[in-house]
This record gives sequence, C-alpha cells and structure tokens, in this order.
Amino acid sequence: MKKIGFLILAIIIFAIILYVTFILAVVKIVVGAVLFVAAAIFLAIVYYKIKHKLQ
Repeated sequence: MKKIGFLILAIIIFAIILYVTFILAVVKIVVGAVLFVAAAIFLAIVYYKIKHKLQ
C-alpha cells in the first residue's frame, strides 16, 4: 500500500510541475505577442509621421 501511495504522490507532484511549467510558457508567449503587437503599432505610427513630414 505504501508503494502505491508514493507512486500516486509522485504522479501528482509531476503533474503539478508540468501544469505550472505549461502556464508559465503560455504567459511568456502571451506577453511576447503583446509586446510584438505594441512594437508593430509604435513603428507604424512613427513610419506614418515620418512619411507625412517628408511630403
């Protein structure tokens, strides 16, 4: 019985570690995507301002 309990505990701890790792990866991907979109919008605004001044 102790061996099965230890195995179940190990599986639960492994599942928690995988879950936390997955959540952290998703958060990093979302933050990266938001920063990428913000940079693209910023560069578009700067481009249009420079283009408008040159004309």
